[in-house]
Amino acid sequence: MKKLLIAMYVALLSMSAQAQEKGNFAVGLRGGATISKIKIEGLSINETSTRFGIGVFGQYNLTNHWRLDLEGIYHPKKDGFSDFVVGLNVHYLFNIGEDVRIYPLLGYGLSFGSADGADTETDGGIQLGAGIQYNFQSNLFLAGEYKYQPGLFGDGHVPMVSIGYRF
Repeated sequence: MKKLLIAMYVALLSMSAQAQEKGNFAVGLRGGATISKIKIEGLSINETSTRFGIGVFGQYNLTNHWRLDLEGIYHPKKDGFSDFVVGLNVHYLFNIGEDVRIYPLLGYGLSFGSADGADTETDGGIQLGAGIQYNFQSNLFLAGEYKYQPGLFGDGHVPMVSIGYRF
């Protein structure tokens, strides 16, 4: 697990970035809440929980409208449970102004969870959502997005805020 986390952080931090132009990259920080009905039969957990997570992301623009978004979000231990979610999403960007983009997203998330005194549990599922991005300088942007994660240790609603840098 530690090797996976280190490899992902190195991969994300080694990317360079740019705006919405084909072939360009962006990197940044992402954080927010996860509101979910956590259900893990192997660990006898079945509860509604709001947890806060923080992580990193990297984006690669396939075209001027399509981009890939790779993220790693860590949720610290709360009520004896913590997890790390790796997500890969596809965004389709709509330009609604010179500096504003909106996008639907579709992807897959894989969560590695751990509870007190128990082995690590793994669960995966689709991610559906939407976001908005504001470019406030030529290489800096702020984004907000919402993801629905049905089946990731239960059903999750995930609002996140991101700040990113394009090279």
